[in-house]
Amino acid sequence: MSHFLIKREMPGASDIPKNKLNEIGKGSESVLEEMRNEGKDIKQIESFVTAGAIFCVYDATSEDLVHEHSKRSGIGVTEVSKISSVVRHNTSLVS
Repeated sequence: MSHFLIKREMPGASDIPKNKLNEIGKGSESVLEEMRNEGKDIKQIESFVTAGAIFCVYDATSEDLVHEHSKRSGIGVTEVSKISSVVRHNTSLVS
């Protein structure tokens, strides 16, 4: 399984009320559950909301699954990048 960083450009994202973000997140997770029930290996780890975008970290067996989730959930994707390494700053070790 690989780690992917997904960028979703969304001007004003930081102004979206928390209850709306929760609603969007629940809809996204429901699609992820459907996909896992179909035997597809994908899960969302966490998301970061900024003024102009939402960045999500996913674990998936392929980038295609990330795009499939985007289509099925109706949540657009601006960019998908495969994460090659993670630097853990509390230990200064690269994993």
